[in-house]
Amino acid sequence: MAFLNALFSAALDQNIVFGQLVGMVIVFLAAERPQDVFRLGGALWVATFAAGLIGWPLYTYVLAPWGIDYMASVVYVLVSAAVIFALGAAVAAPRAKAERSRIYQLCALLAVNAAVLAVPLSMAASADVTTFDTALGAAIGAGMGLFIAVVAFAFIHDRIDERLVPGVLRGVPISLVTAALMALAFTGVAGIAGGLFV
Repeated sequence: MAFLNALFSAALDQNIVFGQLVGMVIVFLAAERPQDVFRLGGALWVATFAAGLIGWPLYTYVLAPWGIDYMASVVYVLVSAAVIFALGAAVAAPRAKAERSRIYQLCALLAVNAAVLAVPLSMAASADVTTFDTALGAAIGAGMGLFIAVVAFAFIHDRIDERLVPGVLRGVPISLVTAALMALAFTGVAGIAGGLFV
């Protein structure tokens, strides 16, 4: 039950994009190319899960016992980037040169994404009260919430008819209004998903 509670709480109640307002840049970038949103959302899900999966054990078994927990952010950046580039290299190996360079560019974008780095940092903040199954559920749930946010925002943004939007609200302002309304919707269901499995 702790796994499911952490999964749905991280995905819906504490959505990393609309609940915590981390990683909004990637949501706006994905909205510009809705045809690639599932691929980008899936890559973000995997990267967030990988960062969260390595974050909790690294903090619990290495950084905290050695008394160097203040180095958590630097270690997470390095380890998350290494894992993301290793996964990217494994995926890119059998592909053509142009496709490989595009995959490596995506890996660079994922490695420096604030949402990917926020998951292990938030796990480090609560590592003393978190078990591994809760951390695993939170890592999968944070990635799932990021995927939901990216895909939902891209499809809603794609449906906006710019001709019907007043001139001063076209472009980025209407995107911000849309993001604010989606954040309000996620806030409206806060507490429901996590409370289902208590």
